[in-house]
Amino acid sequence: MSTAIAALNSSSIRYAEFIQINIGTIGSPTAVYTFCNAASNVTINGILFQGMGAYVGLSEIQQDMKSTSVDLKLTVTGLNPDIIAAVLAANMKGSQIIVWRGFLDSNNQIQTIGGVQQFFQRYQGIINNIAISEKFDQRARTRVATCVISSASMRLVLDSRIAGIKTNPSNWRFLYPNDSSMDRVPVIASTYFNFGTQPTVGSISKVIGSTSSNPVPLVTFGSTQNN
Repeated sequence: MSTAIAALNSSSIRYAEFIQINIGTIGSPTAVYTFCNAASNVTINGILFQGMGAYVGLSEIQQDMKSTSVDLKLTVTGLNPDIIAAVLAANMKGSQIIVWRGFLDSNNQIQTIGGVQQFFQRYQGIINNIAISEKFDQRARTRVATCVISSASMRLVLDSRIAGIKTNPSNWRFLYPNDSSMDRVPVIASTYFNFGTQPTVGSISKVIGSTSSNPVPLVTFGSTQNN
């Protein structure tokens, strides 16, 4: 369901992107990181988003009329190399990332128009890769690290999922221990079916699971005639 964005009563529009990373399993994260590209800290519904200004960059978020699979890249620069180990130890791959856009007032806080906070979700996905690079600053004589986080949208995650269940005895019995309906699947799959004709020489040995010394039983379907 879409949400209408109210018109802003200002000659200029000030907005920021707000990012939340939930480390761990979706629904029960072990750690939560919140930050934004605003010039200072912003508190929204009791959640403090650390203002990192231009040190946070986001790739373009594609806006389509229908749901599409879009990837997102989040770049965080100016990191102290001493915390790189902490970033790598966080095990961010597979974690959830959510991005909002909020419209700010003159006090650098989220505007409320008509009783509605001007704070809207733009993206939700799963982190699938993290890249870290370092650059030596000649003037400051120090190293500056950049962290690039790539994520796949939830639509892409759903498109890549495996649907259904394998119909072999081991997988079927794992879910339904007392159901024997799939026990004969390997036998049927490796059986040569002769639909009214004689099998060609050597064809039985080519059937999956059949050998010349131990051929799979031949099942013959007799032909019928119409009166």
